[in-house]
Amino acid sequence: MAMDILDKRVLKIFRWSLAVQIIFLFQSSLTPGLYILGQGEQPFISWNTLLPVAVVIAILILLSFNKIQCRITKPVFLAILYVIAIMTILSRNLAISGDIRIPHNITPVIKFFLGGWEMVFFLIIPLVFIAWQFSMREVVVYCFAIVFFESIPMAFPIKDRNPFFPLIKIMGVTARSLTMLIVGWIMHQLVKVQREQHLQLIDANRKLRQYALTNEKLAQTQERNRLARELHDTLAHTLSSLSVQLEATKALFDRNPDGARKILDETLINTKNGLKETRRTLVDLRASALESYGLSQAIRNFGTSTAERGGFEISFDLDKDLDILSDDIAHSIYRTMQESLENTLRHANASQVAIQLSSHNNEIRLEIKDDGKGFNTKNISNHNLGIRGMRERIEMLGGQFEITSNHDGTVISAILKR
Repeated sequence: MAMDILDKRVLKIFRWSLAVQIIFLFQSSLTPGLYILGQGEQPFISWNTLLPVAVVIAILILLSFNKIQCRITKPVFLAILYVIAIMTILSRNLAISGDIRIPHNITPVIKFFLGGWEMVFFLIIPLVFIAWQFSMREVVVYCFAIVFFESIPMAFPIKDRNPFFPLIKIMGVTARSLTMLIVGWIMHQLVKVQREQHLQLIDANRKLRQYALTNEKLAQTQERNRLARELHDTLAHTLSSLSVQLEATKALFDRNPDGARKILDETLINTKNGLKETRRTLVDLRASALESYGLSQAIRNFGTSTAERGGFEISFDLDKDLDILSDDIAHSIYRTMQESLENTLRHANASQVAIQLSSHNNEIRLEIKDDGKGFNTKNISNHNLGIRGMRERIEMLGGQFEITSNHDGTVISAILKR
């Protein structure tokens, strides 16, 4: 039963339509006065036409309570829509009763209201909700029901009624019903397309989640295989070698102490090398600083750490918008900064270092400046592999690398395209 409860958002829209409906029904009660005023007589309000207004107001008030909203099922809502449609037709028929003769000189506006075409809009409102929440069968039944309810007044004979009135009435009812049927079909097709698109979106999201889960499992499997290879190439080989050498040491311990000591020395060297390789592997397995913090924060962290080790002051001017650079550019900038600060730490004897990372138009600029003792830039190609590596890394990406140095300090700058 809970599945049949109507969505409160639908009821909220429906309440607003009821407020407009009340205004229309009240206007319908004034129509006889409008007609009589056109005949030169005193206008009056047809009080019996206020009954449909009272019914609709009562429905609007009841639907404003949350407890009642929680109990409105789709069948109940369908019944309410029929009541609203019947009240619309009843209001019009009570206002324009059959004993009113339509003179030839009546104005076109009054003819329009007397013909009942102004209520088509308010009969379409329930139709829209039916097409939205129900099937096409309910749409067709509703249109035929409107024909039936509008035809009831013509079944009662009225004295001195204009003979053309029933014919005009039948033609108007038929035209209105066909109009509503077309509108209902269009609305139902639009809702159907929207629901199909919604189901397609749900299915696409489900497939995307499955793909993401499969991709994650594949990545985990690949990472486990890589870990297995790394551990096999480091720990497994090292431990295997240690085992063999220790067995040999044990066998030679009593017969050839010098040979056992030599193998033990080799075992110690292999153990240290294996430990170094294992640590290197563990460092590689950890997330890099760029992946963990982003480019600007990684630069700030490394710069602060290097300044503490070197005993110099460091300042930063970093554009955080550059954290979204591609991996190769970000990696190149970070490695260039790393090498520059390591050189400053080892050779410059600087007291102040400034790092600037900025962007202008489509260019990214990195500048690292210190107040150290400087060096001769002509000897770079001969002995400083670090600076050569920085230049090569930047130029491989199509950038420009420049270094200037004198007794006032050193400035390293790199310019890259986004």
